[in-house]
Amino acid sequence: MKKKRYIKLFREPEIPDIQFGNWMRYVVQSTRDIEQLRALIYLQKMQRAWTLKSAKEWLIAKTGGREILGRLKSTGLMREVGEEGGAKLYSLVSIRRIENWLRKYHGESRNLSTEEAMREYESVVLEMKREYESFIKSVGEENVEYWVKKISSINDLVEYTKSIMGSELYMDALLPIIQQYSMANVDIYSSANLERKINQTGFSLAYFGEPGTGKTFATDDLLRGKEEKGVPPHGIIGRLRYAQGMTPKMFIAILEAYQDYPVDWVIPEFRDFFGYRGMVEKLKLVMERREVRDETRSGIIGPYKVTSFFIVNYNTQISKGRWRNTINDPNFSAVEDRMICKLFINTPERRKLIWKNMKRIASGSVNYYLAEILRKHITYTYHLLQERMPKIVVDEDEYMKLGDRIAEEIEKKETPVSLRIVDRALQIAASASLVSYLARRENEEVWIDENSIKLALNFALQEIYTRSLKA
Repeated sequence: MKKKRYIKLFREPEIPDIQFGNWMRYVVQSTRDIEQLRALIYLQKMQRAWTLKSAKEWLIAKTGGREILGRLKSTGLMREVGEEGGAKLYSLVSIRRIENWLRKYHGESRNLSTEEAMREYESVVLEMKREYESFIKSVGEENVEYWVKKISSINDLVEYTKSIMGSELYMDALLPIIQQYSMANVDIYSSANLERKINQTGFSLAYFGEPGTGKTFATDDLLRGKEEKGVPPHGIIGRLRYAQGMTPKMFIAILEAYQDYPVDWVIPEFRDFFGYRGMVEKLKLVMERREVRDETRSGIIGPYKVTSFFIVNYNTQISKGRWRNTINDPNFSAVEDRMICKLFINTPERRKLIWKNMKRIASGSVNYYLAEILRKHITYTYHLLQERMPKIVVDEDEYMKLGDRIAEEIEKKETPVSLRIVDRALQIAASASLVSYLARRENEEVWIDENSIKLALNFALQEIYTRSLKA
């Protein structure tokens, strides 16, 4: 005898957006949950309503699990709608809204290999995306015009960072800011051939040296802000991820969640990552932004494509008048070649300059007058560059002069610096030129200006000199 089926008629409940989003994030905590929820939606479309027993059997048959039912039951997304043969019938509410949410945040391309990556995507990536997209939607033409009046070229940022760090140490603060502009990863061309790219702007930045030399302030405090010191954030909105207190294995796992949403990772203790067995080769792939795959005892991570960039700190030791990396892996030099590296040596002169800056900051004498505008300027520049992707062009003669001057200085100082520094200088010059893009945003080409070339050369010469001190 067929069981009697009784279903009540209900209106769809009105669920506020914030409440709906919170419920969905609570219900969907892994890729396994997505599979179960989609299978349950399919069941409901076939049967309109279902008993817990039939839903459990269906989900186990289709996905191998049924954990999602318990979480659904504790939210307003599932409710009792009738009965069948004495058993209660249930149904999902707002099913189209659920499908739209899944489509938006977990489309077909969203297929993460680990629970760690899934949790990172749900709890961190989506929140960062909302912050970024909310800012972009809020920008009007009047905002852009105001920002351009305050920041029209790299000269404005040089002046600003000098007001914070002084004329001797300003490059420490300027490089991380330039790196933020580089994230759009715009193609660079030589004027000799505008059809063949020779580089891209995007680079990762490594500050390495002795403790107490100002690395953390320049790369972390300034970008993320440090409220207790009165330092406001200067970094890009919605695309800055801090990585402290995590193992390199966890880092490799959750990095997968960012393959479709590039961010800038600030890693304060990068040298610790190299202490783990087998990590050097994987980190080389990460820095090259290539495909990463890792096998662990609990499963396989990836493969996935790295799209993010990195700003890292690590310490070096000074021994017998020479500086050397504390990372003993013989392949580390290959990793170093994949980043723009700046050496910090704790000389008496540098200690005096740092102490001078510390006193100015502690007394409230430093005026961070561009901080808020700079964050917005960086973020909207990134947005437009991603949308329009102009060409960056370097004058062939200027590029050759830049390379010749750097090579000459390396030979003169007999400094252990790779000629890759010429490519890095080009990336700095190109990224510095992007500071003016908002002011000239109708142009399809951005030519690297003279001041940006001089700035890049200045960086290279400073780095060669610093390394020669202990070489």
